[in-house]
Amino acid sequence: MNETELSTILEPLRPALRVHCYRMLGSASDSDDLVQETMLRAWRARDSLADPARVKGWVFRIATNACLDELAKRSRARVLASQLGDASPGHAYPPAAALEDAAWLEPMPDAWLAGASDPAARYTLRESVALAFVAALQVLSPAQRAALLLRDVVGLSAEEAAEALDQSVSATNSVLHRARVAIEGASDARVPPRRELSADDHRVIEKYMQALASHDLDAMIALVHEDLHTTMPPSPTWIAGYADNVVFYRGMFERWGDEDVRCVAIGVNGGLGCAFYRGGILRAIEAIEVADGKIRRMHHFMQPAVIAQFATFLPSCVP
Repeated sequence: MNETELSTILEPLRPALRVHCYRMLGSASDSDDLVQETMLRAWRARDSLADPARVKGWVFRIATNACLDELAKRSRARVLASQLGDASPGHAYPPAAALEDAAWLEPMPDAWLAGASDPAARYTLRESVALAFVAALQVLSPAQRAALLLRDVVGLSAEEAAEALDQSVSATNSVLHRARVAIEGASDARVPPRRELSADDHRVIEKYMQALASHDLDAMIALVHEDLHTTMPPSPTWIAGYADNVVFYRGMFERWGDEDVRCVAIGVNGGLGCAFYRGGILRAIEAIEVADGKIRRMHHFMQPAVIAQFATFLPSCVP
């Protein structure tokens, strides 16, 4: 099989491979590198693809092992600030300086979802990339993570998953069971809401963006859920609960003064989000979860790598 023939077989799987690597690593910025590594390994191992009809299981085995090799080099899993320690008080504005040695979970652009679905999967595509779900995956061991993703998200059979992990079907099923129990037992802060986004959800985000643009603190506070959590990676500061978040955002609005603030709606991890501009500069990518008509989770991703990743999907100028 020559390079052109192999590329013709593999290219349709590239979107799904990129999203798979993202789920495994919790990093959008690393995913493209791992897909390239997968393609290189696939070329080197092309003679082992005995049946092109079974290419999916074959290439996902290669991708999974490339990710497992990468994870073996890391000393810690990627996390949100709320997984590192206790919440900060509401008066902790401005947030603490960046914690550079932390491994932060990164969001993923919705543009990556095109062509990445699989009808055989247990989870819908949107559920499988929800930020809460990806955060929960990072708590699993790499082996558990791989088994759960290959079976319940990629949709491989028990035999294909066992082959990919180089172990027996019974061993794979055992690992998968433990992974499912861990995911299902995760707190509601980690498990994604299993419902479709509604028009009301989108209206909440529109109101939020309008409140920021008009510097209307009262309008923004009216949208806050009593259980709101705010995180701001790479800062370890995070705020929990209505009262502390009100104090925190009051400090933020005051610090802005009359500076121009704009937001652009953008899909993040299969859910709601926006790009936040201040002073005409893209400052953060916000992943937003709405529950009961209020904003329940707010993640302000301020890492340069995240901003650069999303910038390619945004208008070249602020509207």
